[in-house]
Amino acid sequence: MQSESDLQLAEKPLPDSPPASSSVKKWLTVLLVVALLATVCWFVFATPQGAMVRAHPRQSWREFHRQIDLFVRRHKIAGPVVYLAVYVTFAVLALPVWWLQLLAGIAFGLVRGTMICVIGSTLAVTIAVGFIRWVASDWFHQRIENRLEQLKKLDENLEHNGFLFVMTARLIPLVPFGLFNYAIALSKISYRDIILGTFLGAIPLVAVHVAFGAGYDPHDWVFDVAITSLTLILLTPVVLRYLRPQWFKKIGVE
Repeated sequence: MQSESDLQLAEKPLPDSPPASSSVKKWLTVLLVVALLATVCWFVFATPQGAMVRAHPRQSWREFHRQIDLFVRRHKIAGPVVYLAVYVTFAVLALPVWWLQLLAGIAFGLVRGTMICVIGSTLAVTIAVGFIRWVASDWFHQRIENRLEQLKKLDENLEHNGFLFVMTARLIPLVPFGLFNYAIALSKISYRDIILGTFLGAIPLVAVHVAFGAGYDPHDWVFDVAITSLTLILLTPVVLRYLRPQWFKKIGVE
């Protein structure tokens, strides 16, 4: 005779294992990303064009500038679309994008270039976070975070303060854009907070880089005041979060 506990165990459904097709799709996606990154490295280190870029960066930059400027002038619609595709690809692969922001200033000017770069940054973080969460989020939370209590508490705290955390990180020049995308993808910060925090927080730093590409004048105090004022405005809720936490508790932010 089977005991009651044995019957309960027998009736309890076994946890569903992930379908094989899902694992295959994840691995194929990872291989595609690695292939894209390898292609970029191959171009830079194994082609004559890449050797020219490494040997004569200034000359290559001027030629690249000329070609891009010519392309944008000839293709009013395709130019921004191609640029945006390149920008998003580099950002998703965690490659440097500051030079692309300089290029946006050269090709599109300050206002239009800043707008395109901020949109590109927002699209890139959306894609990168979605990809990492699809591939590694469950594994990270189950295998690593559940075993580290402090990391779990940190994740819960970030979940309640995600927007302010993301926006503050975007305002700090030393925080690498691409690697930070991967880090926040493993947190429980909502997509809304990540997207909105990136969109707003990226504006000042992106605008500075684009301005240099557009021929920024260091003596233009109007631009300096505008960027400083915008940064202070964006930092105001962060400061108030710690000076007046009771205000945030009223809207559900612990």
